[in-house]
Order: sequence, then C-alpha cells, then structure tokens
Amino acid sequence: MSRKQVVIIEWIVLLSILAGLVYFGIRLLFPSKASRQERDTILVESEEGSEKPARSSGEDNVQDSQTPAPDPVRHYTLSFAGDCTIGSLIEWQGEEPGDFQSVVGTDYAYPLSGVRHIFSKDDFTTVNLEGTFTGSEDAVDKPYRFRADPSYVQVLAEGSVEAVSTSNNHSGDFGEEGLADTIAALSSAGIYYTRAGTPLIRELDGGLILGMVAYNTVENWDDEDTWRAAVKADIETCQEAGCDLIIGFMHWGTVEYLTEPEEWEVEFAHDMADWGCNLIVGGHAHILQRMEYYNDVPIFYSMGNFCYGGHLNPEDKDTVIVQAEFTKDTASGKVLRTGLHVIPCLISSRKDANNYCPTPCQEGGEDYQRILERLEW
Repeated sequence: MSRKQVVIIEWIVLLSILAGLVYFGIRLLFPSKASRQERDTILVESEEGSEKPARSSGEDNVQDSQTPAPDPVRHYTLSFAGDCTIGSLIEWQGEEPGDFQSVVGTDYAYPLSGVRHIFSKDDFTTVNLEGTFTGSEDAVDKPYRFRADPSYVQVLAEGSVEAVSTSNNHSGDFGEEGLADTIAALSSAGIYYTRAGTPLIRELDGGLILGMVAYNTVENWDDEDTWRAAVKADIETCQEAGCDLIIGFMHWGTVEYLTEPEEWEVEFAHDMADWGCNLIVGGHAHILQRMEYYNDVPIFYSMGNFCYGGHLNPEDKDTVIVQAEFTKDTASGKVLRTGLHVIPCLISSRKDANNYCPTPCQEGGEDYQRILERLEW
C-alpha cells in the first residue's frame, strides 16, 4: 500500500470519528420529543408525587400548573323582606273569592315568582313569616288568625328564601300546636328560623358567621326592661359564638299604619346598635316607615308587607327588599359593609287587587321614586 493510500484511509477514519462526535453532540443539545416527554414525566412525578404520566412539554402543560389560590376577600349579599302571610284568615281558607289559597292553589312557585331571580342570586334571604303552617282548628281568641296547610311552606322554598323570623304576633295564632307544626314544616323544607331566645347562627359558604336576633314586642305584655334584657342576651349569645355579623329582625310598635316609628322604638334600635347589631330591620306597621343610619348602622323600622295574604286588596301596596353587601378578608377576618341597596317593590303585580305576587318596580318610574322618598329620614 502506497503512502498516499494510507493518508486517505487515515482521513476517512478521522472524519468518521468527527461525524460521530457531532451527531451525539446534537442529540445532547436537542433531544427528541419522546426524550423530552420522558424527562418531563420524571420531573412532575418527583415534584408532585403523581403516579400519572405528565403531558408533554409545551402549551398543553399550562393546564398542569397549580390551581390559583382563591381570592382572599369573599363577597356576600344578604336580602331581607317584610311581612309574609303565606295563607289567609281561618274564616276564608280558599272559600273567599280572591283569598290566598283561592289564587295560589298548589302553584307554590307562583307567589314569589316575581322576586325569585333576586333572592336566588344572593347568599341568604330572610323574611318575616307572619302566620302558621298547620291544620289545627284550635285558634286562639283574637280578631285575626292566619294559617295555611303545611305544604304551603314550599312557597318559601320555591322562592329561594333561606330563613324566616317567627317572632311576631301571628306565629301563635293556633297556640303551641300551631307553632310546633310551623317549625316542623320549616325544618322539613330546610328553612332556618329565629325567635326570641333562639338566635339563628349560621356559617355561610366562605366562612362568614351570621347571627340573627329576633323579638316580638306586639301583644307581649312584658315591660320594656324585659324586651331589652332578652334582646341584649341574644346579641351576646351571637357574640360569644364568634359571629362576624349580627342582624336584628324586630317586630315592634304599639299602633299599626304609623308612618314613622315611635320614639321608644328609635331608642331601642339605637341601643341594639350599641350592643353589637350591624343591621336592623323590622315590621308590624304593615306600611313602609322611614329608615336611618345610627353610628353607621342602617335601621329599617318597617319594611311593610311583602307576600301578604292578610288582605284582599290593601290600599298601600308599597314595599321593599333590603340588600346589604359585605366582604370578609379570610386572612385577617375583617368584615366590612360595602353596599346597601333598596329594591322598591309592590306587594302585587296588579293595582286593583292583591294577587300575592310581589313585583319590583320599574327603575325610575313613579312607584319607584315614591317608595325611595318614603324611606328618607
């Protein structure tokens, strides 16, 4: 073999070695898709302990990132409405043309159909249940006694009402039996209730602890010192339970249809605010009364009737839904009121009769403006 041939062979061997080195270098710098997937799978398993293979790297892997932490500030909307008599006088009970049972029948979704879209979007709705769910015939001796069959509790459930106050002068229209039947009907429908001595304490989704205190001063012959002591004790019960918010839901006043609260009611409400209530709503007057702020605590002395089966055609059909908005900082636990809204409504969608279907007023309309003006202190 000549010297020239040996040199050629040496160059061929050298070039082959160089080509091999370049090839393996490229493989190390730019691994194949299969190799990348294998590497990513190992990384995910080692970091998260997952037994499932990870997706390949690239855009699809964005879905594998950790779920963002929830917003530390939780928003709540609480709704309140006035006197709801889901039924009629014992003398009527579907036999009087135009009474509650005659109009509603078994269409339990109908009465609150005009406001359900409001109640279903909030976090908690409470109304005053002024009547009974009972089949008892043993009515107490008084001028007006209201009842409905226990099946009518579905009116509240279908209307997205979460809770009621039973502290009023008609929850006892059929004595202890009627009250027990009412409580049993509410419980069976999953509706919470509050009454004197039994404040409602609920933890809402997101951790807000709500306390609700109720008391009835009407047809209650105890003196005012007793009222004050009972309400203060229930507020303290809520405070001891760690409630973030305490709502006073009162049934008060000595005379119906007064356009303004009595002086003693105002003093009582101010004391409730000083004791720890963050919002106070009330009823019994069967008409709207003015509202006020006391030390930044909103007080609605009477929200008026709402879904009211106690009258076939009341002349005054004005009512409101009160909505209060709050936020809770889950880190600090701090709760703030961030909004207060009034939704003017009429207790009937007809003006010539009571059809027991409360309906929001058209914003900016005559009814809307009149109702807002009635609330001005």
